[in-house]
Amino acid sequence: MISEETVTRTWQNMAMMSPAQVVPLIRRLEKEQPLILGHLLFLDDFPFNAHEKEIILYVGVVTWQIMRQSERRLRKGSPKVLEKAEDANYEFLEMLDSDTKADFVSACQRMIEGYPEEEVLRYVVEAIMDIEDDDPDDPPIRDEYRGLAFVHLKIALDALVASLD
Repeated sequence: MISEETVTRTWQNMAMMSPAQVVPLIRRLEKEQPLILGHLLFLDDFPFNAHEKEIILYVGVVTWQIMRQSERRLRKGSPKVLEKAEDANYEFLEMLDSDTKADFVSACQRMIEGYPEEEVLRYVVEAIMDIEDDDPDDPPIRDEYRGLAFVHLKIALDALVASLD
């Protein structure tokens, strides 16, 4: 299991990178995990604005970088693995339509407990929920779409976890 220290160190290192420094990482992600990158970029059918799409891609790249720190080898994800992750998360997505923000937060907390990579999933939740509302240069994902962004990122994470040897 990837430690909290590894998660923190990795996202802090990523946070210090300029956008130009992230581009080569995205190219590497394209080579190592093309289906994951495709999933992270496949947002045209969703109501996200351009900035929200950038946040989702960035959090996805950080998540992949964290998963690369595992002691287990990260294999290239297969279409079957990604499809299985999508199917497993649709039920959670349907629940989001009828529940409140508090229900979403408590559901995420329950999901983190016992997840194979608890600290990585915790990072994804915190990255989506803790984006500062008062930073005009980096507005958050709109409240009504945070759950959808979370599910989209969790699908990618689930596929990465399933791709560990």
